[in-house]
Amino acid sequence: MPILTYHSLDDSGAVTSVAPCDFAKHIHSLARRGFTGISLSDLLDGWAGKAPLPLRPVVLTFDDGFANLLPHAAPLLAEHKFRATLFAVSGRCGQTNDWPNQAPGIPRLPLLTWEELAQIQTAGFEIGAHTVTHRPLTALSDDEAQREIRESKAEIEHRLGRAVTTFAYPFGLINAASRACVQENFRGACSVELGTASPKEDRHSLRRLDVYYLRQPAVFNRFGTWAGGAYLAVRGAGRLLKARLNSAT
Repeated sequence: MPILTYHSLDDSGAVTSVAPCDFAKHIHSLARRGFTGISLSDLLDGWAGKAPLPLRPVVLTFDDGFANLLPHAAPLLAEHKFRATLFAVSGRCGQTNDWPNQAPGIPRLPLLTWEELAQIQTAGFEIGAHTVTHRPLTALSDDEAQREIRESKAEIEHRLGRAVTTFAYPFGLINAASRACVQENFRGACSVELGTASPKEDRHSLRRLDVYYLRQPAVFNRFGTWAGGAYLAVRGAGRLLKARLNSAT
């Protein structure tokens, strides 16, 4: 099951950005080829036998909650009757993505306000939690990490009036204590490990496909094909090797 990861829709060319015109081509490509965009909760419901999944589902996820999703993503997804999941940083709503450990090449951009989150929720977005401050959970004490996880869920539920059942780990960094807390509070959670998700794997550390590797429309058109799968497998192997080399130095 493919779970795609987007962040910002802007023209900066940063590794966390996809140009709005390219994003529109992604969605048109999915629709043209018979895919249906669903939320992470839709996937979990399907795996649990609570609701049928569409013929060619793809989970669309957006980390951080950038304000540019409202004009560039919400109308386009609504046009195609696609759903998606947005992981919001509860303590930064209405501010910017200038949080600790932010890479210097990432543009500082506005995040959705609470009113805008409520608006995008009505447009078909599930709102999940992405902690309070976006600090890496593995750098915090167990108590601090648990507060980041639990308080983000509680604040979003209070503000938006709906249960929050899905989560994404900031920077994809997970340890045993944070994973246990997430399992206690959410139905499922996403990592940043590159790959497709399976109902047999850990549902609180689901793999995703970072659209950074697919953002060029010509490459994205291969998504869901044998050639696209082979390309992503090669990129995943290279990413894993790089991580191992960095950890060894």
